[in-house]
Amino acid sequence: MPTVVRTVAGVAIGGAALWGIAGVDDTTRNDSGQIVKQGDLGAFVTQVGDCINWDDPSSVTVSVFKGVPCSSPHQWQVIFKSRVSASEYDREAIRDEGEAICGPQYERLVEQLSVEELGEYQNASFTQMLPTKESFDEGDRVVDCMIGSDDEYFNSSLLD
Repeated sequence: MPTVVRTVAGVAIGGAALWGIAGVDDTTRNDSGQIVKQGDLGAFVTQVGDCINWDDPSSVTVSVFKGVPCSSPHQWQVIFKSRVSASEYDREAIRDEGEAICGPQYERLVEQLSVEELGEYQNASFTQMLPTKESFDEGDRVVDCMIGSDDEYFNSSLLD
């Protein structure tokens, strides 16, 4: 499966406005944290297991997704979250660390997939949501490891 790298939050939005938009969670979640009713979901508040869509998948920056139940058609699922260790913003170094963080998670997930899941996700790719310079300067160090597709929709969770 190929890997695509995206960055979190658009460069045109700065400071508190960036955190406000990217921090929204208008989804409804059950007691275990799973999304049970769709809603806007900011890039800074995604959780492992969240299934998401976004209006412009061709965009390399994003601040808000549409969070949906994983049983509903969705493009991407967050499979792991971690933080980069960088103390200064270096786009290439952060991308490399994101790949080092997410790579083993992708391998572990693929090894655990059933034949049916491998069939459903055969055209899926991996992507990482990485901090932008602006979000990094505001303290963002989170990397979201995701599996899915810009062109295809899935109807199940890979983490169940």
